[in-house]
Amino acid sequence: MNKPMFSIIVPVYNAEKTVSRTIHHLKAILFDSYEVLLINDGSTDQTYELISREITGDSRFQVYTTKNQGPGSARNFGISRAAGKYLLFFDADDYPSPSVLIDYSKLLESNNRIQLIISSFTMITRYNEKLSKKKYLVEDIIYYKKEDFQNSIYQLMCKQLMYVLWNKCYRRDLIIENNIRFKNYRSCEDRMFNLEYFKLCDVVAMNSKNEYYYEYDPSDGITTRYFDDKFDSFKEFYQLANQVTLDRNRTGMAALHLKGTVSVIFSIFGNAHLPWKKKKSQVYSILNDDTIIEAKKITEVDTTPRKLTKLIFDLPNALSFCILNFGSWVERKFPKIIFSIKKRY
Repeated sequence: MNKPMFSIIVPVYNAEKTVSRTIHHLKAILFDSYEVLLINDGSTDQTYELISREITGDSRFQVYTTKNQGPGSARNFGISRAAGKYLLFFDADDYPSPSVLIDYSKLLESNNRIQLIISSFTMITRYNEKLSKKKYLVEDIIYYKKEDFQNSIYQLMCKQLMYVLWNKCYRRDLIIENNIRFKNYRSCEDRMFNLEYFKLCDVVAMNSKNEYYYEYDPSDGITTRYFDDKFDSFKEFYQLANQVTLDRNRTGMAALHLKGTVSVIFSIFGNAHLPWKKKKSQVYSILNDDTIIEAKKITEVDTTPRKLTKLIFDLPNALSFCILNFGSWVERKFPKIIFSIKKRY
């Protein structure tokens, strides 16, 4: 087939319960010029077999299998194989609006200077078989100056619109020419990819149409999982965020850094395979980290959760340790409580 306008890259790992549904939604996209690259990241279940069956005979779909190295590495592999002028990154357990590529093509054809599209999306929270929906909306705006966009990044972060990949459309040539790739982390790698890309953007289109449906289970998400380098990734993201926004929102970024650090510490306490002595060592190391010492001094305290977070980090380390350990227990037993607090952050 001719080179497509869009390439959709989907990392897939042990997604046998959802990948067929996702492929059905991807096939239902109302546009002709697109390809889908499904990167099987070393799945150990029936994911590959299901993908192969679902895409047989459809030349728009390709499946590749790689060694399991996490979604960032899988996306990098997809970037190296993509042929489209524009790239989209979707997940294997969510689904897009059928009109997503029609909407994006209209925007891009109306203004060929657009380097990034950021869209509204819907979060579907699944907890104990109960579903709730919340829309995260943007207004139809086009930023024509890099400075104007950079000035908006922090507020858009607070609205949960900037971290993720799947509500965005990127230009492949900017990614390739500037060698932007996902870092070798299993957490925050998407956020850092975005920030590196944001540095290049002069013209950014905000698209009010709801283009993606993200399903989230607060008891089972990558944000609650433990990784050895998880704090390193949050720390690097915090420093990069200040760099990209030219230190314009240091106090707000500090609040977001503390929020992220709480989730890191919760994941340490929640890891049943980690010896208690190592948990204690890791948590105390984080509490004494220079970025945390700075963040708790300068953080914004404009909401109740932010005030509470600062209070916890300002306590002597032994007390902070105990309270955060209790908070981790609450998250494991009653994840909806912690999730609702995060939403008000």
